[in-house]
Amino acid sequence: MSVFIADDHAVVRSAMVRLLKTFSRVSHVEEAANGRELAMLLEQRTPDAVILDIEMPVMGGMEAARLIVNNFPEIKILMLTMHIEDLFVSRMMDIGVHGFLSKNCSAEELEKALYSVVDKDFYRNEIVARILRLLPTRKYDASEHHKLSPREIEILLLICDELSPSEISGRLKISEKTYFNHRYNILEKTGAKNNVGLLKYAIDNDLYKLKIQ
Repeated sequence: MSVFIADDHAVVRSAMVRLLKTFSRVSHVEEAANGRELAMLLEQRTPDAVILDIEMPVMGGMEAARLIVNNFPEIKILMLTMHIEDLFVSRMMDIGVHGFLSKNCSAEELEKALYSVVDKDFYRNEIVARILRLLPTRKYDASEHHKLSPREIEILLLICDELSPSEISGRLKISEKTYFNHRYNILEKTGAKNNVGLLKYAIDNDLYKLKIQ
C-alpha cells in the first residue's frame, strides 16, 4: 500500500517515514510538512491512506481531512494527535476520519490501525469506543425515509463487527461487487460518509450494542 504522512515536525516526520517503510504491506511513503504540501502531493498521486497530525501551520489536520474527504473520498485517514478530547474526536468522526491514534501509541498499534482503515474502513480502539458509548440512542423507525432493508441491516451489523468486505461477502455468499452496491445504498440512506459513520448510525438508532472490551 501507499501511505502519505503530514506532520510539521521534521524529526518526527522522518522517524515516522522510516517506521512506515518497515511495515510489511507498505511499499511507498511520501511526506509533507503541512496540509497544503499534502494537497500538492495528492494532485500527483493518490495513496491508500494518509496519516495526519492535527496541529500544522498553513493548513492543519482538520482542514486537510475535509479536503481529502471532499476530493479524494477513497483515501483512508488516520489522525495521529495528542488531542483526544471527546468533542474533538466526535467532530473529526463526523467529517469522515477513519481512525485515531495517540502520538504515544506503539509501532505495533500504528501498523494495526493502518491496515484496519484500509481493509475495513475504520479502526475501532478505546478512543473511538469511548465516543460511541456516549451516543444517545433512540428506537429505530423503519418507516423513516432512509429505512434500511433486512439485508442492508444485516450488512450494517457485520460492518459494525469489523468484518472486511471479503469476510462479509463470504459469510453472506454474495460477490464483493454486490456487497459494495449494498454498502453504497446504506451510506446513501443513512447519510454516513464511511464505516465509522455507519457504526455511529447503528448505535444511535439502537441497532447495535457496542461490545465492551
